[in-house]
Amino acid sequence: MLPAEFCRRILADADIPNPQGLLEALSSGNPCVAIRHNRLKGCRPSAQARLVPWCSQGEYLAERPQFTLDPALHQGLYYVQDPSSMAIASIIESLQLQAPVAYLDACAAPGGKTTAAIDMLPEGSLVVANEADPSRAGALDENLTRWGAANVAITVGPAQKLARLPLHCFDIIAADVPCSGEGMMRKDPHAREQWTPALVAQCARLQADILDALWPLLRPGGVMIYSTCTFAREEDEAQVQRMVDEFGAELLPLPSWPGVVNGHFYPHLVEGEGLYMALLRKPLVAEATEAKAPLLTEPLLRKATRVLRFGPEPPEQKGRDLIPSHGQVMLANSPAALPRWEIDRTTALQYLRREAITLDPEAPRGLLILTHQGYPLGRVNNLGNRANNLLPKSLRILKQL
Repeated sequence: MLPAEFCRRILADADIPNPQGLLEALSSGNPCVAIRHNRLKGCRPSAQARLVPWCSQGEYLAERPQFTLDPALHQGLYYVQDPSSMAIASIIESLQLQAPVAYLDACAAPGGKTTAAIDMLPEGSLVVANEADPSRAGALDENLTRWGAANVAITVGPAQKLARLPLHCFDIIAADVPCSGEGMMRKDPHAREQWTPALVAQCARLQADILDALWPLLRPGGVMIYSTCTFAREEDEAQVQRMVDEFGAELLPLPSWPGVVNGHFYPHLVEGEGLYMALLRKPLVAEATEAKAPLLTEPLLRKATRVLRFGPEPPEQKGRDLIPSHGQVMLANSPAALPRWEIDRTTALQYLRREAITLDPEAPRGLLILTHQGYPLGRVNNLGNRANNLLPKSLRILKQL
């Protein structure tokens, strides 16, 4: 099932431990299932959970449940994520950050690495999540809204457009760049079908273009987290070495993770999909001390690219009144001053299907925040005989109960 030329290249790579084992793992079609719990909302794996070795919030599941029918997913209590990708949390933790930072996720959709970073950044940090593809930006916005972080901006456009921003405006840049997707061949048939040597070369050119645009935005002394989901040297080690040779980047050691070889997560050596990660530090200018990134504002972002939102979703206008938006209700520390009403799982799923629901006669009339197991789910306008469902249409689930 794997491309023949890809197999020949892997088998000829002396730096891959047991390359035949890698090919067998990629052919198995048996990816593992894991979730990462939301630290912002106080969620943790249970004492019985089997943890992801490089992420204290990550948990392996024995089988894949129907996530769509789990209200906790829609409440942002966890994120379904490949275990390898959770390693970005460990990298940020290893930086031992003490003060708020400006953080750019340059290729962010659907938001897994962004939410993992948010959990590990100091309180008060600004996160800019950029996505080149407008069709994927909506999913990014929805996932970040569920996660509940307030100090987040979402931008839409090629990462190269961000080069219009002032120099040195980010302390940390994560570049999970578009790649040939070799590491996804086990779980994604399209990754196998689309692979060609020409695709690898095309991706390498795009990656270099993105890195060249982003590097000036990183402050002296700041760090870039580079990652791909491929094994190709042209997209991995060669890109990093070019940054070292052309820009004087310093390649920093990664945390020690079991089974990870030179930044490579190989599916036959770890429980996770294929991933490559590297950590680069920008050199200081002359003998200057570490500089602080300039303040990044919404007007500056709008001059550079399209801004989907900057900060929390604003209140909604209902007639003459302003009411808390769904995004405000979902914040980890929600300011929404509305009465709350607890509902059971059946009612929660009816709500998520955007159906009209009927609450207990004792429920207060008017605008309410519905909660399930103590966490917000969304808003309704309770009229007594029924409650009008105010869940945004884009969040409606279609799966039958």
